[in-house]
Amino acid sequence: MNEVVGNSHMWWRRFVFFLTIVFLISSFTNQTFANAVDISEENVRNVKSYVEKQFERAEIVGGSYAIVANNEVIDSSGVGYSDLKGQKRATAETIYAIASVTKVFTATAILSLHEQGKLNLQDSVQKYLPWFTYKDIEKSKEVTIEHLLTHSAGVDRYKADGAIFEDEKNNRNSLENAIKTLSTVEMTSDPGEKGQYCNSCYNILGLIIEKVTGMSYYDYMQMNVFQRLDLESTAFGHNLNQTQDIAKEYSWFFGFRNTRLLNYETFGASQDPEGGIYSNSLDLAKYVAATLGPSPWLSTDTLEMSYEGVVPTEHEGWAYSIGGFEVSQYDNQTLLYKGGDGIGSSSAIMLLPEENIGVVLIIGESNSEPKQEIAMGMLQILIGKEPLKLEFAPPLFKIAGWAILLVLLVNIIFLVFLVRTIRKSKTNKYRWLWIFLSLICFILFVVIGFLLWKVRPTQIGFYGYPYDIAIGLVSLEVMLLIIFVCNSYLSIVGKGTK
Repeated sequence: MNEVVGNSHMWWRRFVFFLTIVFLISSFTNQTFANAVDISEENVRNVKSYVEKQFERAEIVGGSYAIVANNEVIDSSGVGYSDLKGQKRATAETIYAIASVTKVFTATAILSLHEQGKLNLQDSVQKYLPWFTYKDIEKSKEVTIEHLLTHSAGVDRYKADGAIFEDEKNNRNSLENAIKTLSTVEMTSDPGEKGQYCNSCYNILGLIIEKVTGMSYYDYMQMNVFQRLDLESTAFGHNLNQTQDIAKEYSWFFGFRNTRLLNYETFGASQDPEGGIYSNSLDLAKYVAATLGPSPWLSTDTLEMSYEGVVPTEHEGWAYSIGGFEVSQYDNQTLLYKGGDGIGSSSAIMLLPEENIGVVLIIGESNSEPKQEIAMGMLQILIGKEPLKLEFAPPLFKIAGWAILLVLLVNIIFLVFLVRTIRKSKTNKYRWLWIFLSLICFILFVVIGFLLWKVRPTQIGFYGYPYDIAIGLVSLEVMLLIIFVCNSYLSIVGKGTK
């Protein structure tokens, strides 16, 4: 009897001890991950109205958004259309290219491998890719995995992006070939010295994942990142399930909407680790919740370390983190942001870890300007503040397309005028005017030629230029050459007519 009673008391003490441990762990977890504000239903409704109003004011074709609080997706919705021609409404499940938001997924994979002891952030890139180098062979030896994560490898973005055109046919869909072309890229600073946005850095990380795990980048991401969070609508472009709700990708061609270009086909497989994922607002919201913690991939310490700014970005008050985010401060709190701009969509995720809230925003067209401001306005509403009052200009590439058309029209008119002048001219009394115009045309011809020959603003299009802009610039070059010849003729010879 006493033995039974003693065992009963011992069992009871163990049970109480177990409950105490559970309570302490729960309290610690709540303190770490759930210092959240209470989100009122009114604020949630206000976010919906705010997003819809901003889309309408910016004339955005459609998209979606989601709100995360206390580790849950508390609201999500589509806005506008995913297919204008088919009059198909966008929903929170509609899939879009998320472009550079892919980088935070790649960073998560790298940090997870770091925690597993399979790599170290301070390891040299050459430990895993012995052949890797930029043009500066000695400095290249100093480039580490952390430098890649924080965009501080020491190379100019546009020169590194443009290297793919050294042999586009062999580089576009080969990750290793594309990285090997970086051997032609000069370093503009020492590794770790300063932040310079670096798409190619994340492609290098993708190849490191392959070398460390012995798996393809795609298989590793699918099995160890997407599946662990049940991201059923998240995939790389070439693996998309075409039966799902996939949005049209609206880019611009001479100022008009165009759906012929697809993000994953245009950028190619060599750019997938930095920008190849397609997803929807619901899946991105799950990722945001996991990033706020607790995470299925990372420990609390690593998560908190990923919130810290390491290297200043090109924009004052922001810094790059090892988590793939850009980090700033808002109302004395840490603010995390990552945006992405694809061929026919733009995306953004923004988080306030100390409040345990975050937002997702997807814009269903090539329109990069509004996303960060709208996402910031969403967060402000959620924490009870007045949202940003925004003014929207037309999308950059829409304006560029219109500008190219206008310039071409003006040049055609001027060319016709010159031809008529040559045919009717009897004297060269305007000789100095023609000399001046010839000089202007020659200078413009040289400047545009230099841009086309040397500058690669993106990794896509005609040697880095969107096709409409490339067509316009090449046509402009031809016209400038003709105008230069005509002006030179008029400055030297006056042709008489009977």
